[in-house]
Amino acid sequence: MFIIQLLDILFFIISSITVLYLLFFSFAAFFKKNDAYHNTKARHRFAVLIPAYKDDDYIIPTVRSVMRQDYPIDCYEIVVIADHLHPDTILSLSQLPITLVQANFIKSSKTKALKAATSILNENNYDIAVILNADNLVDTDYLIKINETFEAGSIAIQSHRVRQERSTNISVIDAVADEINNTITRLGHVALGLSSSLNGSGMAFDYSWFNENINKLSDEEDEKALESLLLKDRIFIDYLDDANIYATKIGGKNKFYTQRRNWIHSHYSSFFGNIKNLPSAIVSGNFDYADRIIQWGIFPRSIMFIITIFFSTILLFIEWSLSIKWFILFILLLFSMALATPDYLVDNKFNKSMKAIPIIALSALINLLFKKRNHYD
Repeated sequence: MFIIQLLDILFFIISSITVLYLLFFSFAAFFKKNDAYHNTKARHRFAVLIPAYKDDDYIIPTVRSVMRQDYPIDCYEIVVIADHLHPDTILSLSQLPITLVQANFIKSSKTKALKAATSILNENNYDIAVILNADNLVDTDYLIKINETFEAGSIAIQSHRVRQERSTNISVIDAVADEINNTITRLGHVALGLSSSLNGSGMAFDYSWFNENINKLSDEEDEKALESLLLKDRIFIDYLDDANIYATKIGGKNKFYTQRRNWIHSHYSSFFGNIKNLPSAIVSGNFDYADRIIQWGIFPRSIMFIITIFFSTILLFIEWSLSIKWFILFILLLFSMALATPDYLVDNKFNKSMKAIPIIALSALINLLFKKRNHYD
């Protein structure tokens, strides 16, 4: 009984911190700042970097989407890093006005692909690096919005990723999860003057900074390592809620579980790699960096569902009075998620998919514990 009570107290403290964190920034998102970046005559030079690993079905539409920008064609260059693409896809890409970097890595990763691209590009030819996934479509004014934001003084930007595919329970939950992240870790943060998190695609950086720092990462590290470098240097990461990128890839259960496994692995690797810097970040007033370390350390939402349901159910049969606080915490968790979910996603598909969350969350946990990480997903 003593061990159960100890676990109850320990997990409840950590879970409470997690839920309060989510709830606080869900509310903060309602007070978003309406920063208006005005038109500018300045035209920064872009390198649009698109790693493409076995993405034959998506890369051509993505490239054509970027080619349709309402931005001077001589002010941006599309760079595709073609890793394990079919010969026919390579041939089609070679006929487009882009820079094609062919790769065939034994152990592929997005960071390795980006390093390969920067190694052949002349740093002096670009002002801004934009990183897209191979399945990302963009609006025609996408580069214009990035350009205006950089002209206003930003050095790092995360844009708004929207999941287009919502035909299955998994894809609906994936879309909702992405928008909840946008609300809590991006919109809610910048509303309070804290940096947005990065999500791996739709990112833009000062090219000189990116060119120098991408090579500081190991091949297995991802955007969270870039976040750490930015925040250590006290560089603010802006978030453009109206600069949309549309993720079109249709992912099944395996893809969903792989992404969640990679996300959780990356979070805790970042947490344990940076936790030693938390005291100095607080003492020095680098609250942006301190907040991010805490964010990496809290329980993922999918795990929170399992923990709250588990303890509220088990304690109900052991000592029912101990379960009350868990039921309250579960309700607050649901409330924070409801606040962070955009109205456009709440429809019949949403209602149907929510019933599948317990099974999907449990499957994701099993997948996390028993499968290895893929550094490209």
